[in-house]
This record gives sequence, structure tokens and C-alpha cells, in this order.
Amino acid sequence: MAGSPKRVPEPSTAGILGEVETVGILPVPDNQRTMSPGKMTIVWLMASASATTPLIGALLFHFGVTDMILAIVLSWLIGLVPAGLFSEMGREVPLTALIVARKSYGTVGAFLFSVLFTFVNMGWFGLNTAVAGETLSAITHMSGNLWFWIIGVIQVILVLFGMKWLEYFYRYTSIVLLVCYGVLAYYLFAHYHVSMPGPTVPMAWGAAITTVVTFSVLAWTYKVSTVSRFATPASNPRGKTAFFLAPSVGIMVSVLVMGLMGMYSQQGTGNWNLALLGAHAPVWGVIAAVGVALAIMHTNAMNLYPSTVDLLVAINTFRRQTKWEQPIATIILGVLGTVLAILGILNHVMGFLDVIGDVIIPFTFIMLVDWVWVQRKKTAAAAFFEHPRTPRDWWRWSAVIAFGVGLVISIWGADWLPGLFTTVLPLPVVGGLVSGLIYAGWEIPRVTAKA
Repeated sequence: MAGSPKRVPEPSTAGILGEVETVGILPVPDNQRTMSPGKMTIVWLMASASATTPLIGALLFHFGVTDMILAIVLSWLIGLVPAGLFSEMGREVPLTALIVARKSYGTVGAFLFSVLFTFVNMGWFGLNTAVAGETLSAITHMSGNLWFWIIGVIQVILVLFGMKWLEYFYRYTSIVLLVCYGVLAYYLFAHYHVSMPGPTVPMAWGAAITTVVTFSVLAWTYKVSTVSRFATPASNPRGKTAFFLAPSVGIMVSVLVMGLMGMYSQQGTGNWNLALLGAHAPVWGVIAAVGVALAIMHTNAMNLYPSTVDLLVAINTFRRQTKWEQPIATIILGVLGTVLAILGILNHVMGFLDVIGDVIIPFTFIMLVDWVWVQRKKTAAAAFFEHPRTPRDWWRWSAVIAFGVGLVISIWGADWLPGLFTTVLPLPVVGGLVSGLIYAGWEIPRVTAKA
């Protein structure tokens, strides 16, 4: 069963191998917890700035630009507190969320979620790699399979070196990405007749906000602590508000800017994918190719990295972590995701990946209630690695049942809930809130009585 988080002293590794991240799921040492709010904002700004993010502009095109902006702002307000609390969670106890979930869902529950999210993140890695390969193939007129492997290998190498070097990569390539997409936006407005898209159908706030939150902030939220565990500890009060805001601001600024690009591209060219403009001229093609490649690498690093960590959580349920498990898992998952992209298998599982948004939100809300009001942010890191001693440590049925209720509402609630919940309110968020309230009503009185 799960082993102790204590590290066994090992000989130091010199050279390039010494830079490979091997912390895995163990508590991040204090000397590695140096990320500032500004650096964290850039990480999430770039992770959210995917080549597929402009798709939001096409999905909300019929609502017009003004209502799309309002939907994005409202989505940010909905995701602000959950993302902020997960940011604080990683700073309070430097562990990934699926380890903390052992106290929320029990060891078996956390294991099952770890397995599920491992393959979901690997699936998104493969899907984004496929989108990048096809786009770069159209721009450069080179083989898509070649681009799949080029993008896949570069992403695996980046993730091998972990959060320290990923943060460097995000920071120093962010300007290049902004310039590339800025140039493409200039090309769009200079060569096409572009006007402000207006609404063509009545605004459905519930549907619009559901699209945004499940595509962006709430889909990322449970991964936030996987990054913030490398931030300065919560015991340092400096920058507390900035750390709280950094993830959601970074994510939603990208969604807003690239959503606008996608909407105007859809209006001007009939296609949301701004990068495809580069296929029309050699110089523009180079700029578009660089922008797309960086956008995919930024996002996919934050798919492969959590996929690796989630797999290690599942493995640690049965055995103690070894030093090189993290890089080995990264290579295996990266290769599998790239192969799936080449085979086109992920084109047939989009429905499954879409449903995962309905899973993540109730999972996230229950975890937050448990961490803040049940554990009261007091659980020591070592406690998450203890051998389960009671049935409650194996399964926490209150969380499982509350999660099930929220999931049912999220997936099927539109069939039997009043129109208010399906057209005005975002149904997955309603499901998540119901899950959190059920769990709170079950667990908080028990903890209060025990205290």
C-alpha cells in the first residue's frame, strides 16, 4: 500500500540527468518552492493559450462578440474561487491534488480518479498533437505524421525536465507566441473584410457559460495545485492575493484574447483557426507554424505533466515511488499519446472527453469542501501516505454518493430540471455545487461534533 513520503538519500546526478525532475508525487522540497505569482500567471496564461482555444469564438459565434465577452467574464467569476483555493492548497501542502483526494474520496476512490485522469490527460495530449500535426501539415505542406512525432518528442523532452524548466520555457517563449498571433491577427484585418460579429440568436447564458468553464477554467482547476506546490509556501504571507488570482487570471485572459481572435477569424474567413491563414504565403506560413507549435507545446505540456503525476499517484497506491518512475512514465505516456494521434483513434472518443468536464467539476467542488471545511487545511503531508486502517480510509461513501448525484445532474439534468438550469445557469456548475452541498451537509456536522 502507499508508502511514506520520506526520501531516501541518493547519490546526486550530475549533468543533464541532474535536471530531470524526479520529485514525482512526494512533497516538493522547500528549496524547489520558488515560483512567484507573476511566473505562475505566465504558466497558466501560456497553458491556456492553445491553438484550439480560438474555437471558443466559433462555438459562441452566434451570440455575438459582446455577449461572448460577458460569458467569459462570468465564467472567470465562477472559476475564480475554486482555482484560487487549489492554488492555496498546493502552497499549504506541496502535493498534487490526487494525493490530497485520498482524504476526500478514500484511497481506492483517489486511485480510480487517478487512473481516469491519467488517460483523459493523455487523450487530450494526443488530440492536441493531432490538431497541431494537421495544422502544421496544411501550413508547410509536409507530412502530418512527421509533425506528430516532432511535436510529440519535443513535448516529452520538455516535460521530462519538470516544472522548473517548463516555467522557463513558458516565460521565454511567451513573447514569441504573442508576436506570432499578433502578426496573424494583423494579416486577418489587413487582407479580409472583418466586422464586429453581432448576435444571430437569443443569448443562452447557461449554454454559453457551460462551454467556457468546461473548456477552460474549471477543466484546469484540479491541476492548479500540481503547479502551485512549486510556489513559495503559504507560511510566507507575501503575495497571498496574487497567488490566489494568478491561475484564473492567466487562464481566462488567454480565453478572452484567443476567443476574440477565433470569433473574428470565423467572421472574416469562415474558419476559426487563425493559424491556417499562414498557408497562403511563405513568410506568413513560417510565423503561423511557429505560433501553432508553441501554442500546442504550451498546452500539451500541461496535459502530459499532470497525466504523469496522476499515473504515479495510482502506482503509489500499491508500491513506494522510485527515483526514475516520473521520467519513465512521461516517456511512456508521451509515446502512447503520439501514437494515438497518428492512428486517429481520438477522433472517435471526443464524446467521452467532453463528458469528462461533467466529471471534473463535482470532483473538484467536493475536494474543496473537504480541504477547507472538513480537513480545515490542517492535514500534514505525511498523513496522505499512511496505510488505510479503516473502511472509511478505503472509501469515503459520503464523497462517492455526493459525486454521483452531481454527475447525474451534470449529464442528464437537462432532461428533467426546469429551463432555468439549462438555459440561464451552467448545468455542470449546478451539479458541482449540489455535490459540494451534499458532502458539506454530510461531513461538516460530523467533524464539528467530533471537535
